[in-house]
Amino acid sequence: MDQHLLDRFYKGACAPGEVKAVLEWFKHQKLTPEQELEMKELWAQAEHQQSEPTYAHDADKTWRSLEALIQKDAQNETQEAKVLPLQPSAWTKWMRVAASILLPLGLVWFVASQYFQKESAVGKMMAVQTAPGEWKTIQLEDGSSVVMRPGSKVSYLVPFAQNRRDIALEGEAFFQVAKDKDRPFVVKSGSIYTQALGTSFNIRYQPKDTAISVALATGVVKISKGEEKEEATLAQLVPGQQLVFNRKDQKHAVDTFKAQEVLGWKDGVLYFKQASLEEVVDRIENWYGVQIDVKGMGPTSKKAWSYTGEYRQQSLPQVLEGIGFVKHFTYQVNQDQVQITFKKP
Repeated sequence: MDQHLLDRFYKGACAPGEVKAVLEWFKHQKLTPEQELEMKELWAQAEHQQSEPTYAHDADKTWRSLEALIQKDAQNETQEAKVLPLQPSAWTKWMRVAASILLPLGLVWFVASQYFQKESAVGKMMAVQTAPGEWKTIQLEDGSSVVMRPGSKVSYLVPFAQNRRDIALEGEAFFQVAKDKDRPFVVKSGSIYTQALGTSFNIRYQPKDTAISVALATGVVKISKGEEKEEATLAQLVPGQQLVFNRKDQKHAVDTFKAQEVLGWKDGVLYFKQASLEEVVDRIENWYGVQIDVKGMGPTSKKAWSYTGEYRQQSLPQVLEGIGFVKHFTYQVNQDQVQITFKKP
């Protein structure tokens, strides 16, 4: 957007066509699906109302009122255990930008009141997090359930929107989706969107990892990159198939998968397949909620290190004992601190 055009808009010097262009620019900023739908409705009404004298007001007074509303709304939010209502920070930031431009047009109070009314009608954004060593199963209001692996986070509206069920994931989770043909269930994991009506599937998305994977247990899912106008369908999976998307080269592959290897975690199976020392340490730390210090392993040896093994509902000492026997190390556990010491050749 041209800054000069925004300056003229702020001063109220734009022609009708330029006003419409600025409104369209704001309308197409990146928002969540629910926010995008609300903004389309909001701007449609705003364009209709902008010339009506009913909305004329003192700009400074209105901005102070808007700030008071935002602060009051933030103060009313509550935090409960690890189920956290998210502050509408993206909205608040957006509203401040929009308000600073729309004040001279007499629309801020209209925008603010519409925002808070619509947020209340659609629902509150909730976040559920699991700490290292913690599993959690959450039940959603539509009857769906989510099994969360340690170190994961999901965000969603309570209740869901009327036309779809959106949920965002960081980490790994298994979804058992209740059937609802009128409201697709869409999971956002990075740039990948997995859509289902009634099915069960596993998604792994760690922001630090190169790959995003979606494994289908039952039903059918459609996986796409991006949404709506930018949507590019990658695949439609059938049970037993897994899609792996490489975030670096933006390529993907679909293949079959072993259920024990991919889905076993939700049944307490800790699985390693040709895992590096770093991967083994990271997985054990996350699984048991501990910190591991490695002694006696040189950089060259670390590169050649690889381990494959499976542990079903076993304690930390049992896992360390098993790996240590194969890979020749001893260990000490002191509460949540673990020291691994490799034996000299």
